[in-house]
Amino acid sequence: MKSIFEQAGDAISWRSLEQFGTRLIFLIRLIILIRLLSPEDFGLIAIATIAIDLLLSLTNLGMTQALIQLRVVDERHYNNAWTLEIIRGLSVTLVAFFSAPLVSHLFGEPGVEEIVRILALRPLMDAAASIKVVELTRNLNFRSISIIELLKSLANTIVAVVFAKEFGAWALVAGTLAGSATYMWLSYYLAPHRPQFIIDSITIRSLIRFGRWVFLISLIVMVGQFFLRMIISRQLGTEELGLYYLAASLAFLPLEMARLTVGEVAFPLYARIQTDVFQTAQAFRTILISLAVLLVPGIFLMIALTPSLIENVLGAKWEGTAPIIQILALSSLLGLLGETIVPIFYGSGRPDKVLVIEVVQTIVLISFVTLFINNFGVVGAALAWLPAIAASQGICILFIHKVLPKPFYGLALPLGVLTIISALATVFAIRVDRLLPGLFGLVSAAALGLFIVGVLIWILERRYRLGLSVGIVRGYPRLAAVVGLVPKEVSWPSHIG
Repeated sequence: MKSIFEQAGDAISWRSLEQFGTRLIFLIRLIILIRLLSPEDFGLIAIATIAIDLLLSLTNLGMTQALIQLRVVDERHYNNAWTLEIIRGLSVTLVAFFSAPLVSHLFGEPGVEEIVRILALRPLMDAAASIKVVELTRNLNFRSISIIELLKSLANTIVAVVFAKEFGAWALVAGTLAGSATYMWLSYYLAPHRPQFIIDSITIRSLIRFGRWVFLISLIVMVGQFFLRMIISRQLGTEELGLYYLAASLAFLPLEMARLTVGEVAFPLYARIQTDVFQTAQAFRTILISLAVLLVPGIFLMIALTPSLIENVLGAKWEGTAPIIQILALSSLLGLLGETIVPIFYGSGRPDKVLVIEVVQTIVLISFVTLFINNFGVVGAALAWLPAIAASQGICILFIHKVLPKPFYGLALPLGVLTIISALATVFAIRVDRLLPGLFGLVSAAALGLFIVGVLIWILERRYRLGLSVGIVRGYPRLAAVVGLVPKEVSWPSHIG
């Protein structure tokens, strides 16, 4: 019988594999579509998606999070949650359909009206999926979830690419709906459930008690994103919004991977050990190190190699996105700490702290956007993220010290060494990119940078045991055993606690 931490390690491994696969598919899709579509096409989709996502946030009762956080869950809970999700999905679809003219007016873009109406089918399709996918998450069975997500991404990509040249922005709409349909069908195949339409007030109250916080949090986040995109669209135009949307899609990939890879595993893990603060602190340190090893070198390389990426892959029409991507990538680097802290508050039943974090970040973001965008254009929208992320991380650090005993004890050395290694590897990567021409130079530079990071970690860990191996072994046990990074019976070094 595997321990809870072994199950979590397997879950992180599967989630990482899924995220690597889906992000690789996403990047291939994006590179192809960038060649076939215009910034305006991406701007139209940015408007339509944020309008629908705002409606979803306004109706988000947090059913998934509530089902994970509850200690005991039975069929009544699943059926009531599925019923509420169906009602919510149908409501959002209808409201989005009839409010499409209003969205068009608010953003000053008449071409978005019909796109909103067709894309409004997505919430209903997503709601109709099997609610038992949540049970897979509760049990840390991310193997099946990974299969569903990979095939969903593949369906989205194939449909969008096939129809892009002929139908423009509508190809992105078709891809999104194809992905949702694929997810819905696979969810019942891999997480079987015969749903029943049930509304039981007692059961629903037990779910909403936790879900109301999720509702407020998602509402704050989406309101912030809605106003951010509306400000860019109305003051700078749909094309500039398209540039920002593309840049954000690339730059926030690491942060999204952190949220979907570690966050979704950490939440059910913390929910199961929420009464043991010492185990929670140990898990937090492990997850933070594993996340840093996985993402920090890549973010360094992204910041350094973005100009080459624009020149050799995206093309001249996307040239203005280089500083936006670099600034947002730096923001994502700063935000990694918060992505490891937030699941602790969810798992321990303290979502009110997450609400405070998101409120602070949103207020600072919108305040600085209105200030910067007039002076720096669309780059100002990216710059506004830096003070917003800095403020939210400060709140995270303040809160985590009140919840866990010495949460960062022993982490300065391994994380400091990782930062130095990543910086050195980035310097070599820049040199290679300048020496070798075109796309070959870009790919070679990125590959060399990651290779140098891997070799230096392997050497330093075997010789000095700095603590980086803890995150790798606990988070990716099979990989660590293959490369012989540390003995299989690894224990936490004394400086980690």
